[in-house]
Amino acid sequence: MKIEERIYFMLLRRALWGEESVGSGGVPIGGVGAETLPASVMTLAMRQGTGAIVAEQIMKSGEASAALKMICGRNMMQRERLMGVLKKAWKALEDAGIRPVLLKGFGLAENYPQPDLRQYGDIDIFVGKEAYHEGAKVLREAFPEALHFDEEAEYFKHYNLLMDDISIEMHRVSAAFSHPRDARIYDELESAAMREAECQQWWRAPEVKFNILFVFFHSWEHWLSEGACIRQIVDLMMLIKSARERKIAGLDEYLEKNLKRLHLMRVWKLYAYVMVQHLGLKKEDCPLYDGSVGEAAEKMLRRVLEGKDAAPKEEEKAPKNVILRKMYTLRVRIREAKEIAKVEPGYARHMIATAFAQSWERFKLGQNTRKWE
Repeated sequence: MKIEERIYFMLLRRALWGEESVGSGGVPIGGVGAETLPASVMTLAMRQGTGAIVAEQIMKSGEASAALKMICGRNMMQRERLMGVLKKAWKALEDAGIRPVLLKGFGLAENYPQPDLRQYGDIDIFVGKEAYHEGAKVLREAFPEALHFDEEAEYFKHYNLLMDDISIEMHRVSAAFSHPRDARIYDELESAAMREAECQQWWRAPEVKFNILFVFFHSWEHWLSEGACIRQIVDLMMLIKSARERKIAGLDEYLEKNLKRLHLMRVWKLYAYVMVQHLGLKKEDCPLYDGSVGEAAEKMLRRVLEGKDAAPKEEEKAPKNVILRKMYTLRVRIREAKEIAKVEPGYARHMIATAFAQSWERFKLGQNTRKWE
């Protein structure tokens, strides 16, 4: 691991746990003065979605530059802007008799030592399938000046609304599994968890065991397609920490059962290794930790640190002919699976099985493109 990466993780652990050296041996920060910190440390922190957290730690080490103060200040201002838009959207939905549940973002930030230092992106609100169309109408009416950049009938997972530079994603499902069997299992888990959504301050968050599963899969989904970032893994870790502090019963059993059902057990172990060895979560607090997956976990982490997604990009356009398009899609999936197999061959095999199962399911339904009920 590069020196700037070691320093980065050290600063991040200290911010999250208040300790100078946790996990992976570390190098005590006392041996590196703020004035000698490589500029690449902050570049890495910004790219990984943890800029404000690390900037604040560097300032605590004695470097209170205007640039670092600006990073923290902008993050806090963005939180306030997003909070204003979220409250307006939340009130509009509730006034219309819709029961929203908050995903990611603000709910997860509450698990951090300083919530206003967590970097924020989109606003994600879950309303479910039955309230989906009505919810989209409510948001359009609540934000008449907003730019609508898709229609709710055109996108499977969520309706997108852009308010200035703030994106609101109103979800009909929290995650989309391509394999028909996996989708049915996840839908059942999601339905139960959203019924049991927990009140936190003025919003509701998904039931915590399911929320851990969702936050984990959301990050893995990013790793597969767009490239994940350390902030997403930290989100998961701090949610686990909160669940342990609350003594949530049955967490390990819930995860073990459903990760196996969704073919994600080994992927979870890769994340668990990173959380323990690099981010400072105690082994005894990390569900299903397995130190034997270290080599694969380091490969996964390397792609995260380098900002690379797992699957190679396909520049060729899909053919219009149905049969040729099926062949094209299968070829793309095989190329993706070959790359993913370098880290997790089991999931790569499942991806190929998924491609065949999904094609057969659509063929039976007479669908040539993805549609939702």
